[in-house]
Amino acid sequence: MIIICLAFVGRANAQFDDPKTLEVGFHAGTSYYIGDINPQKHFGMPDLEFGGVARYNVNSRWTFRADYTYATVKASDEKIGWRPERGLGFRTTIHDLSLIAEFNFLEYYTGNPKRNCSPYIFAGISGFMFNPCCTVDSIGAELRSLTTEGHEYQTISLSIPFGFGVKLALSKHIAATLEWRLQKTFTDYLDDCGTVYPIAHAIGEGGFDYTDPTGNYHPGQQRGNSAYKDWFGEARVSFTWKFNLPDGRGCNLSKF
Repeated sequence: MIIICLAFVGRANAQFDDPKTLEVGFHAGTSYYIGDINPQKHFGMPDLEFGGVARYNVNSRWTFRADYTYATVKASDEKIGWRPERGLGFRTTIHDLSLIAEFNFLEYYTGNPKRNCSPYIFAGISGFMFNPCCTVDSIGAELRSLTTEGHEYQTISLSIPFGFGVKLALSKHIAATLEWRLQKTFTDYLDDCGTVYPIAHAIGEGGFDYTDPTGNYHPGQQRGNSAYKDWFGEARVSFTWKFNLPDGRGCNLSKF
């Protein structure tokens, strides 16, 4: 609803002098997770993310973009300290494809010295794949196939990415952005932890108990919180190169 309202504001105020453009580039930064093992600490145990981005600039207010992200998120009960007696730990790789709409608070156009900087907000939808592995054993076992809570789960899911940032034109063709992004997912298993301890535990090589490494719990006791889905976030910078598109000029509303 906020994005829709801002669309009308942007259409009323923007001057459509500049041509529609395409920007292509890359992004890199840090990624983290919020969920059953780390429910509160933003940027707790951060790791790396990187990927590619393509932006279609409709006018000086609105941009639509597609991006690919490869990210790693991780957490452990020992280091986060939320429930250290549980003894769980994981590392998950994420492959994410997102479609996003951006709204510039100021008129912005890469290459125009009078419109070369603006804060912006964004929101969209994404699909991603993930693969949680154990970090408290000696081999980094893939956790989904072990069914640590007595069942398998899907490792493909959807999320809603949103956030804010600042974009800056560095030259006639090069632009940079700095943004903070959160993604509300529709899975509770980025961390392989979501419900209760099952009757049958997942026992690995050497007798390692992946369900309950510390041996402190009994079947039916809470292992994770199924009422809340997992999140992951990113703080990242991007650099893009601008291409002008043919027949892309719009009309100047001030002439009407």
